[in-house]
Amino acid sequence: MPAIPRRALLAAPLLTPAIARAQADYPNKPVTLVVPFPPGGGTDNLGRMVAQALQQRLGQPVVVENRGGAGGNIGSAYVARATPDGYTLLFNGNGMAIADLLFRNPGYEWKRDFTWLARVASTPVLLVVNETIPVKTLAEFIAYAKARPGTLNHGTAGAGTPFHLGGELFNSMTGARITHVPYRGTGPSVAGLLGNEVQVMFASSTGIDGLIRDGKVRALANTAASRARGWPDLPAIAEALPGYSAELWYSLAAPPGTPAPIVARLERAIREMMADRGFTDAITQRGFDPDYLDGPGTVRALEEERARWAPIIDRAGIRAD
Repeated sequence: MPAIPRRALLAAPLLTPAIARAQADYPNKPVTLVVPFPPGGGTDNLGRMVAQALQQRLGQPVVVENRGGAGGNIGSAYVARATPDGYTLLFNGNGMAIADLLFRNPGYEWKRDFTWLARVASTPVLLVVNETIPVKTLAEFIAYAKARPGTLNHGTAGAGTPFHLGGELFNSMTGARITHVPYRGTGPSVAGLLGNEVQVMFASSTGIDGLIRDGKVRALANTAASRARGWPDLPAIAEALPGYSAELWYSLAAPPGTPAPIVARLERAIREMMADRGFTDAITQRGFDPDYLDGPGTVRALEEERARWAPIIDRAGIRAD
């Protein structure tokens, strides 16, 4: 007879009728949705919309708690150590898959320390230039950048962000040498673009769309594998560089060891949310593309992210700490 794992023996005394009833009654008090970034950014904006939609389906308040810092690691590590009772959840982006490649000690291991529930949406990342760059198409920009190695700068919200990685992948696939300039957040990087400290940005559409529509910067392409719903006339970089993909997407997770009945309840609520046309229309209007994957699908997508970016990070020597 095989030995019973020590963790199972330790957990066995906890499986009382009271615990079983608590799982069956879930949720019977407010749920905390941890967003590991400060208020006002894309993750926070979408997280609040998700919290409201889940609240309607769970029948209990879902309260967003911002725990920013260390590129999202502080809040993520907090959830990884939380009690696995379904009352503390995480809403974060796909950068978690490479946190250990960028940070010496992120405080968690994404595959071991979370119960993945679903991916819910993605954000188009756009390649934009300021008015000093005399190009109007992606092809023109690739030629322009290759002809001027080391003379163009691209600004991002920080080292190791999806925007930084998107720029490094662009350099790798085109042979261009656009210099990365990290700023302390999206706002300062946009100011740098407008002030010509940098001439190029790989930026979230939700952070730059107003400037595009006002004609202050020019969008040339999006970095996803295909055209974005909100920007159907804008080509994907992959149309010129087959295989290019640098996407930003968002998922929900619970602490490890969350009981199966609670996971099933949360998964059902998320599926109902994603089937609601009112919710998907609302997030689309805010610049997000509905992009559902179940828990196992989310794990596979994170594995693919890690495999895609690990060699780029190693080759470029990128570190975020």
